[in-house]
Amino acid sequence: DVSAQVYDIIQETMRRADTGVNAGYSVVYECVKCAAKLYPSHTLLEQSAASISKFLQSDSHNLKYLGVTGLAMIITVNPEYAREHQLKVVECLEDPDETLKRRTLDLLYRMTNPANVIVVCAKMLQNLRSSHDVHLRRDLV
Repeated sequence: DVSAQVYDIIQETMRRADTGVNAGYSVVYECVKCAAKLYPSHTLLEQSAASISKFLQSDSHNLKYLGVTGLAMIITVNPEYAREHQLKVVECLEDPDETLKRRTLDLLYRMTNPANVIVVCAKMLQNLRSSHDVHLRRDLV
């Protein structure tokens, strides 16, 4: 089956990519984008979500932004893949980068479910109170 062959190639590419350098992160990000667009494969999406966690743990604002964006792609297929990364996503709200905060808020909105609605809303309200960015405040409201 062609899909299975593509899954194997993407998984092997993600496994081999050196996430210690920016080019490696770029390769992994492109693999995550492909995985999110293909017919869903549980194994491939799990590996994609695990790879994205490295982005979210980075000190780089750019990599965190790509991590949040990649996770947003994955949850369009199945929101369950984001559950274990919820705390890291919430931590991105503490980042001084307003663009990252805005993207993170969008992801949190999409990740919200009956089990986490109170925590997510509390974080959004906290950011509403502390933000000086007029556009971010408007988006939150």
